[in-house]
Amino acid sequence: MIQQKKRLVLFLPHRANPAQGVRVSADLLPLELLQIAGFPDQEGYEVVLIDSMIHEDYMDRVMEACDGALLFASSCILGYQVTHGAQVASAVRQRFPELPIIWGGWFPSVVPETYINEGIADAVALGQGELTFRDVVHAVEAGESLESVPGLVVKGKDGSPVYTEHRAIVGFDKIPDVPWHLLDFEKYVELQNKPAGWKLRHKYMDPWDMEPGTVMRGFSYYSSYGCPEPCTFCCSPLVTNRRWKAIPGKLLADRIMECHERFDFNILRFQDANFGVHEKRSNEFCDELISHGSPFWWNGTYEIETIDRYKDESLDKMAESRFHMAALGAEAGSQEQQTQIKKEIDIEGALEKSLRRLNQRGIQTGLSWIIGYPGESLESMNKTIEVAARIKHLFPQSPSDIFPFRPIPGTEDFDSAVELGYKPPTTLEDWGSCLEYKYEYDDIGLPLDVIKRWKRYGVTSTFYDNLATEGFAPILEAMKRISSWRLRSQNFTFPIEHKLFHMYVKVMGYRTQADVLQLDQTSGVTPHAPA
Repeated sequence: MIQQKKRLVLFLPHRANPAQGVRVSADLLPLELLQIAGFPDQEGYEVVLIDSMIHEDYMDRVMEACDGALLFASSCILGYQVTHGAQVASAVRQRFPELPIIWGGWFPSVVPETYINEGIADAVALGQGELTFRDVVHAVEAGESLESVPGLVVKGKDGSPVYTEHRAIVGFDKIPDVPWHLLDFEKYVELQNKPAGWKLRHKYMDPWDMEPGTVMRGFSYYSSYGCPEPCTFCCSPLVTNRRWKAIPGKLLADRIMECHERFDFNILRFQDANFGVHEKRSNEFCDELISHGSPFWWNGTYEIETIDRYKDESLDKMAESRFHMAALGAEAGSQEQQTQIKKEIDIEGALEKSLRRLNQRGIQTGLSWIIGYPGESLESMNKTIEVAARIKHLFPQSPSDIFPFRPIPGTEDFDSAVELGYKPPTTLEDWGSCLEYKYEYDDIGLPLDVIKRWKRYGVTSTFYDNLATEGFAPILEAMKRISSWRLRSQNFTFPIEHKLFHMYVKVMGYRTQADVLQLDQTSGVTPHAPA
């Protein structure tokens, strides 16, 4: 019997600001914490996992758990998690000044010195964290200097950041399976099915063949680490050095089926950066699910060029295994910009062909685009809106969403934006709000004409794919027909029908997607880069 060791407190900050009436989809489990908990749990440490998504009293829980704990650890990505995590860590530091605080995750990995300098981290793990966190726990318990642990940036004796020896990325065969007993899954299920007036982010569309009224039991999983792509807007090339390590297909299916038996989920989301790198692995996974009767829907990230090279038989396996949605990044509508961002998707050839191959098999395609890259021309931005609209018209039940560029530290495009005059945030508090692009337009760095066309496209798409449900059926059908014409003809001028519908729902007291998009707000914008 393993003797109980000291307590480790693992905390996950809010991914979205609840004060703004926003939350993220509750099928996004605290995988980043569960992953690093594997070794300590296996070795007998008491692991306390606190997720602000499901624990409304998270601050009380954190303070109670930190009293007498060995260390406090947290993780975040760029967005509100940065601000919220910093606030909670600051409170922990004030209450327990001697308690070691450890950070990890994508964002801390690219700005580790900020965490050290702001006094809320004794160490920041760079990149893959499972082995690093294990060694940190051992060093802290033994009273050894964290400078002996590879893969860290630590607070030196004089308070300045010190980089330790580099740690190589390892395969999943070197990492224990997730300690699922730490997860209170039913709390996430309850939140997934709880009606509320929240603006919900990062929720995938329901499977097309899901019966109305089905109780959602969404589950998520990490099956790989890293990504081999060189995209200039993503920090993965810096953090992972374009390495990709994945659980083999058959072993992955065995582990997933064990989780299904335990949690009885009906939708599985892979939170991998790039699930479908290897066709053979994808096929092995699908074959195993099919052999078990394909008992749930599942979705994941694939590259458009990956889908283009997959054999028809491989896509057939995906459909038979109940793969219902491929998250795909198209990112730019002009071939020139594709080359600039090192994505190199064949926009005129592979894009439509790949999407059609999936949609014909009943697989939804969730497509994302970006406009406003550093130095991107006006013609290129308009080309992206044009191609996104064409794709939306061709595949009305699949998203084709456009987002404004945001400079992410640790990327080539961030450096380019800074060279062109972009002034990045300097504090964690400010970093936490710099991705709030979906609802704020006063600082997104786009020409006003592009902003107007982009927002009109967004509202048109909302009517076209029936996301707007307020009002009488004949009105909605008319809006859909007009929207179809706009997408087909690339004409977003004089959107009188948008304004009339907005007035109608306002009189009726509804709140719609159009309210969020705020039609035709064109406040003064200063581009961060020439266009």
